[in-house]
Amino acid sequence: MKFEIKYAKNGVILEYLNEDGTREKFVYQETEGNEIEAFVDFLYLILENYGPATSRYSPKRIYIRVEPGDKYEPPSKN
Repeated sequence: MKFEIKYAKNGVILEYLNEDGTREKFVYQETEGNEIEAFVDFLYLILENYGPATSRYSPKRIYIRVEPGDKYEPPSKN
């Protein structure tokens, strides 16, 4: 399996070389105000298509989640 990640002006292009020699491309495009969710979707795309198959009963699973930074303080409600 061979993956190649190339940076583009507004995101990233993932190029994958199949075993039969054909190429596939997936794109992560940054969107203003929604870049975290767009990148999470991109990671899920990679995991679902090329990641290891797991289930609820697997000893190890891969989770992709968004969490606030350890120093983040939410704005006060005044």
